Amino acid sequence: MDRLPVDDVQPRAAQFLQTAQELVDQVEACVRAEYASLVRGLPALLHQSGLFQTVAYLESRAGRASAHSLVLTHLSKLLRAFTGMEQITTTKLAKMKLHEVVVVSRLALEAATWLKRMVEILVGDEEGAHA
Repeated sequence: MDRLPVDDVQPRAAQFLQTAQELVDQVEACVRAEYASLVRGLPALLHQSGLFQTVAYLESRAGRASAHSLVLTHLSKLLRAFTGMEQITTTKLAKMKLHEVVVVSRLALEAATWLKRMVEILVGDEEGAHA
């Protein structure tokens, strides 16, 4: 594996911030409200149910032009640089070793938190802007 020059290395938070902002900006208006609602609850869902069950839920609800599918795709894109997986699926998670699932779960929670922050900033809070 080639090492990146020191100037090209960004903290993980900076990578999540930049990618999450780009992804949320690209959400189409027709699914924006449902997407925002799902993303707002994603960190809590991951924390309470775990990565495997969360991915299974999103996969089960995923359809064409679905907000569920989009959330799963965005989570995968955020984690790609750290996991090397193009798409997070239950099939891939089931084949992982326990320590790998633990690491990916922790990264997924962090990535979901960044998606939630970007939705709150770019789409707005459920109750509207706070003073």
